[in-house]
Amino acid sequence: MEAVAHVATKPANENAPVVRLALCITDPEVVHELGQHDEGTERDAFAKHALRIGVVALRHARGALDAQSIQREGERLLGAVRDALSAHTSQTSSSVARLLGAYLDPATGSLPQRLEQLTKRDGEIELLLAKHLDGDRSTIAQTLARQVGQESTLFKILCPTQADGLVATLSRAIDEALRLQREDVLREFSRDRPESALSRLIVDITQANQGPLARFVARVEKAQRSILEQFSLDCEGSAIRRLAATLDDTRTTVKNSLTLDDPASPLSLLRKELMNAVGLFADSNSRFQSDVRATLETFRVRREEAARSSLHGHTFEYAAGELLQLDAQHTGDICERLSGTPGREGRKTGDYVLTLGPESAAPGVRIVCECKADKGYTEAKALDEIALARKNREARIGVFIVARESATEGFTALRRVGPDILVVWDAEDPTTDVYLTAALSIARALVVEQHRESGRSEADVREIEQSIRGIERLAITVESIAHDARNIVKKGTKIGKAAEGVKEKLVEEVERLKGVVGPRGQVCDRESADGCLS
Repeated sequence: MEAVAHVATKPANENAPVVRLALCITDPEVVHELGQHDEGTERDAFAKHALRIGVVALRHARGALDAQSIQREGERLLGAVRDALSAHTSQTSSSVARLLGAYLDPATGSLPQRLEQLTKRDGEIELLLAKHLDGDRSTIAQTLARQVGQESTLFKILCPTQADGLVATLSRAIDEALRLQREDVLREFSRDRPESALSRLIVDITQANQGPLARFVARVEKAQRSILEQFSLDCEGSAIRRLAATLDDTRTTVKNSLTLDDPASPLSLLRKELMNAVGLFADSNSRFQSDVRATLETFRVRREEAARSSLHGHTFEYAAGELLQLDAQHTGDICERLSGTPGREGRKTGDYVLTLGPESAAPGVRIVCECKADKGYTEAKALDEIALARKNREARIGVFIVARESATEGFTALRRVGPDILVVWDAEDPTTDVYLTAALSIARALVVEQHRESGRSEADVREIEQSIRGIERLAITVESIAHDARNIVKKGTKIGKAAEGVKEKLVEEVERLKGVVGPRGQVCDRESADGCLS
């Protein structure tokens, strides 16, 4: 079988000679199959075809055996090559690693050591650069000094003080060129030289325009005389004479219209209408001032009666309650008036209670507000009372509202002390509403801070504290500004009253002066002046 497998198979040749076979078939299968065909051409064709198929099959079988042998030898060869390559790779990697370690190892490598020698302080590179670049004795400094220094040829050429330098040479050349050009221009514009451009131009103009120029001069002189006649007052019928007459007529008409001596003049009629209107306005203004004074006096009497009576505190309490109700509506909270209703401690302390609404960050939490308009309230007394109100109304935060006229000296406009807030409010001054609104905002912020203290970071709590302190400082600043503004208004009122007095005296003096001056603008004599003054 092996001998058959290794027989060399030659390729088929189309020009091969014909081979004649006489076969005796004894195989039963082949005999049976050949017997199925008629003897002759049909059986010979079938036998040829079967023989060809058998030959091709044998040839293919021998080829498969050769391929298997080649595959086994190839695999064996590849295994040997793979082993040799693996060994060579390991050997090469070790050699390369040793070689690279000898060159690149940070501790012992020759390349890092060489780089360290080159780049270290006072190394070869630094010494080389210092030799060529550092100091006046360096190579580049000496080269630059030779080429562009004070002793160089270039510096001497460009130096403005050198007589033979470039600047001096250019200056002399430019001066000489300008001098020559100036002389040429002067020669061309000189009338002393008949050949100059100006002399030739004058001669040409004179010769070309001698007749027309004379006629033009005559027309100009005639126009000048006509203009002088029109602007002369001595010439009858001139334009300036007619303009003067028109101005005289206009002045006379204006004078007659603006005089107060003629009752029928427009100015007299206008004065009469204005005096009537001023009289009506003065009467109306007097009545209005009387009504205003009466109304203000009524308000003042009512305020004084309310301040003296026991109802003053209730009036202040109701006014504060209106502002609290309005603020609660804007924020979605609930404001209850509990004045006169006993609380948990059996006391009636705590006039209003704000309950935060469901939209708030701390729904259901309560803020108590105590309103006081009694005289002589100090901060210590206010803190004691608002602490009692918090316990009595089961509130977390307390807001003590004191009237401005009831607060003692040193009572801060807005101040927070722990869970309590002190605020000064004036029911008759709308500018103080911002203090009460800020106090309520601080109270809500404190409630939210306490409600979410466990879930908030230290930075958030610190930010809320800083915001509250900032509001307190701004409130103190605003109160100081408002106090200064009130002082300015008071002083301005005094100044206005003084100005009115000065104005009245000024009017009196003007009237006296009008009595001294005559109707024509002339001053009366001493006797008539004495009569006018009397």
